[in-house]
Amino acid sequence: MHAFPKEFIELLEQDLGEDSKALLHSLETESPTSIRYNPIKTKTPLFDAKGLVPWANQGIYLTERPSFTFDPFFHAGHYYVQEASSMFLEEVLKQCVDLNEAQRVLDLCAAPGGKSTHLSSLLSSDSLLISNEVIAARASILVENLTRWGNANVVVTNNDPEHFFSLNNCLDVVVVDAPCSGEGMFRRDKDAINEWSINNVNICSARQKRILHTVSSLLRTNGIIIYSTCTFNTKEDIDPLQSLLEEGGWESVQINISDYSGVTERIVEGANTIFGYHFYPNKIEGEGFFISALRKTEEAESNWPKVMKNVNFADKKSKLALSNYIDGVEFDFLQHNQQSLAFPNALHKEMLGLLNTSLRIKKFGIDMGQLIRDELIPDQAYAMSNYKNNFFEEIQLDKDQAIQYLQKKEFNIDAPTKGWHLMKYENAYLGFAKLMGNRMNNTYPKEWRIRSEQA
Repeated sequence: MHAFPKEFIELLEQDLGEDSKALLHSLETESPTSIRYNPIKTKTPLFDAKGLVPWANQGIYLTERPSFTFDPFFHAGHYYVQEASSMFLEEVLKQCVDLNEAQRVLDLCAAPGGKSTHLSSLLSSDSLLISNEVIAARASILVENLTRWGNANVVVTNNDPEHFFSLNNCLDVVVVDAPCSGEGMFRRDKDAINEWSINNVNICSARQKRILHTVSSLLRTNGIIIYSTCTFNTKEDIDPLQSLLEEGGWESVQINISDYSGVTERIVEGANTIFGYHFYPNKIEGEGFFISALRKTEEAESNWPKVMKNVNFADKKSKLALSNYIDGVEFDFLQHNQQSLAFPNALHKEMLGLLNTSLRIKKFGIDMGQLIRDELIPDQAYAMSNYKNNFFEEIQLDKDQAIQYLQKKEFNIDAPTKGWHLMKYENAYLGFAKLMGNRMNNTYPKEWRIRSEQA
C-alpha cells in the first residue's frame, strides 16, 4: 500500500465523498497499456488487442506491455504508446470543430508528442498544426516523434506562451495540456506521489490560469480552447477555467458522453456554467485525466502574419529535381542551412507567415536533405515521411539486422548496387544507409539510436 499525502486524500474526499475510497484503491492496481496506430502507416494490426479504446478510432488496449524499445515498427512511427484517457481529445475535437475543413491548431504544451501525433492524424492535409514545447530538450523529443509520424503540415516551435502574440485572433483551436501536479499519474509514476504537495497544487493552478489567459487572445471568434490535465483536484481542473470565464467572451462547451460508460461529467453551475469531464481509474480503463472545452464568443478581427519577402525558395531547377523524390500533395520547397524543406502548397500563406514572427522554429514541414547537383543526400525525416516515392532502392532487413541498424551499428549486407538505400523491416521504413561495396555507412541519427542491448 502506498502512503498517499494526507492533503491529497482530503482534496479527493471534498470532491468525491465516498467514491474517493474506490479511486484510492484503483491507484494501487496495475496500469493498462494502450497504443494508438498511425492510420497512414499501419494498414493491418501489429498487436493482439485486449480491447478497443472506445473514444479513439485507432486506439487499442494491449494484453501485455511488450518491449517497445526493440520493436522496429515503434521506431518507424507506426504507432504511439499513449495513455487511453488522454485519447478522449479525439472525441472533444470532433464535437467542437468540423475536421473536414482546414483548421489552424496550436498544441501549446506538446512534448513528448502524444496529443500532437493524435492531432496530426485527425486534421485534414490542408490544416496547419503548430506543436510547441517551451523546454528545449523536450522540444527535441517532440521533433523526433512528429518526424516519425511523417506528416508535412506540421511546424514545431520552442517558445513560451507569451511569444505567440503575432497569432492573436488567428487560431481555430488551441490545445492546452497544462503542466499539473500529476495526481492522475500516481499509478504509473510512484515518484509523483513523493513530489506532490498542496503548495505545488497551488503553484500549478496559478500557472494554469496564466497560460489560459495568455492564449485566450490567440483564438478567432468561435475558436476553441481544449484544456486538460492529468490530475483530479478542483484547484487545477475547474478554477483555471472559471478564472477565464469570469473575464467574459467565453462559454463552456458540453460534450455528449452518452456512448462512453465510465466518463464522469462534472457540471459547475453559476454565472458561468462549466462542463468538465473526469476520467477516474476506478471507472474507466485508463489513468486519471480531466478535459474541458471553451468557445470564444467575442468578436475578434483576424490577420495572419504576412509572408516574408526574402523567403529563400528553391530555384526552378532545384524544385524540379526535388519534385522527383516526393509524391502526394503539391509541395513547394525552401532552402535553409543547405537543407531542402518541403511544405504543402495549400499552406503557403500559413506556414510562410510563421517565418515572419519571433517564434523559434525547430521543424518546418519535411526536411528532405541536401540537394547537390540535382541529387538528394536524403535526411532521416524524408525516410520517415508519408510522401516519399520509390526513387531509392530498398533493402529488406530481418529483425536482428533492423535492431542493429537502429542501434546505429554497421554490418555486412548484400546489395546489387552502391549508393543510398532505404532500410526497411517488413513494411516499416527505418532510415537510410549508404552502401559502398561490402561497406555500409549507417546514417541513422545518433540521438535517436537504441542505446541498450536486447536481453
